[in-house]
Amino acid sequence: MSAAESPEKTAAIRSRPFSRMAAHVSSDQQKYDRRAQFALLPGRRRVMNENDNLPPNGPGEPERPNPYARQAQAAADRARSAAQDALGVSRRLLGNPVAGIGEAHSGLGADRVLGVSIVFALIAAIGLALAGGLLMRAVLGGMMGSYGAGFGYNFGTFLKSTLIYLVTIIAAGGGILMLARPFGGSIATPSALFVAATAFLPLGLASLLAAIIAGLLSNRLGMIIASLLMLYGACYLVLILNAGLRRVAGVDERRAALATPSVLAIATFVSSLVSWLFSR
Repeated sequence: MSAAESPEKTAAIRSRPFSRMAAHVSSDQQKYDRRAQFALLPGRRRVMNENDNLPPNGPGEPERPNPYARQAQAAADRARSAAQDALGVSRRLLGNPVAGIGEAHSGLGADRVLGVSIVFALIAAIGLALAGGLLMRAVLGGMMGSYGAGFGYNFGTFLKSTLIYLVTIIAAGGGILMLARPFGGSIATPSALFVAATAFLPLGLASLLAAIIAGLLSNRLGMIIASLLMLYGACYLVLILNAGLRRVAGVDERRAALATPSVLAIATFVSSLVSWLFSR
């Protein structure tokens, strides 16, 4: 710096970078304000949110919270709440699964029924999908007399089977929703899915347990135990479905006796159709 330069000129030169930074931040803020005003004009369908070109943080400002992280946290909280509700309903149904479905349903609010239904449907579908492959290998192992031949599974087949069983449960819920009014009852869509998922849950758990036992034993005794477990699961499917039609959908007992196999027929038809489409 030469001696001819004054202190005022030196201070102005040093402050130029900060002036440019402040002008840049001010310009970004003005652009954001204009976008916000334009988005709020009459006739505009689009409303700005916190993801739309927010101005950058100024020097020393704290980082803004990530909206995607908040959405992920909210989804995790809803999933945790649904799992807790499903556990509470399972405890209530454990003592009396047939007569307790009405009380379990009424104990849940309209916004919590759907979450419990999804949890039950996923557990039932995963159990049935796992049991399908394990039981097939266990039967082959029992026929060949090989101990423990029931373990080992194809992951692609498992995903396909899980999807097919999920569609089957949803189809059963659709059958309940479709047949409730003609048979003298009335039911909402989440409640119909709740009845279907709760009815398939014992079958999915019994099938998985049967597959594990058959795979461990791989003999005639294992096949007998597995067959009995499957029988109990199928019986509870029919009983809980019938109770759900009567106690949740409001169908009288005489008509529920006909509506129960009709719902299962709809679910079987849809499941067969989806399996045929996957096999093409």
